[in-house]
Amino acid sequence: MRDKIKIFGILTILLLCIYLFYNYLRESRLREVEYVNKNFNIINGIVTRKSVQKGNHIWVKYKVNGNVYVESDGFLESQKVNVGDSVKVKYSIDKPELMITEFNDYF
Repeated sequence: MRDKIKIFGILTILLLCIYLFYNYLRESRLREVEYVNKNFNIINGIVTRKSVQKGNHIWVKYKVNGNVYVESDGFLESQKVNVGDSVKVKYSIDKPELMITEFNDYF
């Protein structure tokens, strides 16, 4: 009986840690999106990579003030996008490495 309680306790703590880590990552991303939306510019970028494993992500290359950035953002499966496609990128004027694409709900 004691072993079952220990295992249950360990699993509960593990699940709590996973939940807290997920919330931390989600809140961090929402803060970045909020920062982008405060002071932004919109340009075109090129999709350089696409991944549909462990979530749908695209990597987009865009150029700001002579600097080239390659950053990622998510997309929905229903949104058709391929490597080489041109997409709209909304980036932060203060921190150009922070961006969201036209596929983001907060664009």
